[in-house]
Amino acid sequence: MFEDFKLIDPLFEDQVHERHQFCLTIIGDEYTGIIEDGEVSWYHPQPQTVLSEQHVNEVEAGVIALAKLH
Repeated sequence: MFEDFKLIDPLFEDQVHERHQFCLTIIGDEYTGIIEDGEVSWYHPQPQTVLSEQHVNEVEAGVIALAKLH
């Protein structure tokens, strides 16, 4: 699905608007984004441009599950 998942320092750390940032690799390409209220928002580039919607949904579910473990 993806490799090299890591959480990055949160945005707005210790504030009301704190958001978890992440970075991961899919098929050799690096993607980053934030998790807010259980949903993933992607930075540029977005995986939707090269992956199917179903694959992106699976990746997002995996990202949310891994973030909850941390």
